Amino acid sequence: MSRHKSQVTMLMIVGLVLFIIVSFVLYLSKSSVKKQSQQTIKKTQETAIDTKPIKEFINKCVDKLAKDAVVLLGKQGGYLYASQGGTLLDYSDTDEGIFFVKYNGLNVAYNILPPKFAAPPYSSEIPDYPWKAFPYQKPDSNAESFKGFFGISNLPPLNSSEGPNSIQIQIETFVDHNIADCADMKLFTSQGYEIEMGASKTYATIGNRNIMVKSEMPVKITNAGTKETTEMKDFSADISVNLRNTYFLIKDLIENDIKDVKFNISNAKDNQGPNIILTRDAFSDDARKIRADLLDVTDENSLVYGKPFQYIFARKNRAPALYYIKKNIFSFPSGYLINESSILQKNPLKAEDPDEDSLAFNIYVGEFGKTIANFPKKLDTPQLKFRVEVSDGQFQDYQMITVNRI
Repeated sequence: MSRHKSQVTMLMIVGLVLFIIVSFVLYLSKSSVKKQSQQTIKKTQETAIDTKPIKEFINKCVDKLAKDAVVLLGKQGGYLYASQGGTLLDYSDTDEGIFFVKYNGLNVAYNILPPKFAAPPYSSEIPDYPWKAFPYQKPDSNAESFKGFFGISNLPPLNSSEGPNSIQIQIETFVDHNIADCADMKLFTSQGYEIEMGASKTYATIGNRNIMVKSEMPVKITNAGTKETTEMKDFSADISVNLRNTYFLIKDLIENDIKDVKFNISNAKDNQGPNIILTRDAFSDDARKIRADLLDVTDENSLVYGKPFQYIFARKNRAPALYYIKKNIFSFPSGYLINESSILQKNPLKAEDPDEDSLAFNIYVGEFGKTIANFPKKLDTPQLKFRVEVSDGQFQDYQMITVNRI
């Protein structure tokens, strides 16, 4: 009986020990699982936190590229070239003066060009330019008008809905073409991340005082250690620059300059508006008869990278316009000594120049203006023709006066 009790007691002790051991093992197992779970959660949390610098980095790239686009297109007459990431085809150096003017190492596009075609009742051809009886509304009228067709605007449109090569499209294209080089992920891949970047699609909204830029670019980030992945695609920047208002100021300047021959673009500054600086004959090539001015419109109240926003564009030289000489056919007897006052009726020669150039007047004998008339000129032929000409040093406008012998 005593032996039997001893065996029972022993079994109870062994059972208790086994229970304690099993309970301890289960505790350790549960503790381990909990610890692993906590570590997994922690690593997941760490992965989420570590993506923030990557997103901030790409956002800063979008911000930088948008600012670079605004600064560069502003200094190039509103255009960005293909080699820079823009939409405009690159020009060769031999195109200087024809399509652009070189300034500070950049190709500044023309925003004002001479008229190239007829736009009735106006003409682009000398001597009928800008219209035959300029500035009189009719040959027999004294009513004057200085509004007409004195040039072509080559200012790019502001928004894509207004035409090709818009400033909006150029900013978007510039960001898309340059984002891969800017967003170099070596800093993050060296920390154990695997990063895959897709193509970027950027949208720019040009507001009254800012430009909102949003780029959709799929980015997949993998933590090499935990194999956790995170994806993002939306990046943005808000550029504080008054591009829209400056653009419409420039558009207004150009429209006035090509429609009103008396409009002086360099004197158009508003006391509260941007500064306007005109550089005359910034480019000159007498052999090719090309001359161009540069206009610099600087908004001191709109800063990019801490510097005032500049919009610089070129203006190609245009011909002056001679005032119509109403009486242009005369008859005198043979041997009559013709004086300048005889054919001008003591009226002073007058002309206007759309580029505000200095003008010179001459009277030539003959239709093609090779020989300057020396007055008095004896009428010893059945007919004499005089060419009255105004020149800005490059282009001329003229009118013919005919003297018949009676």
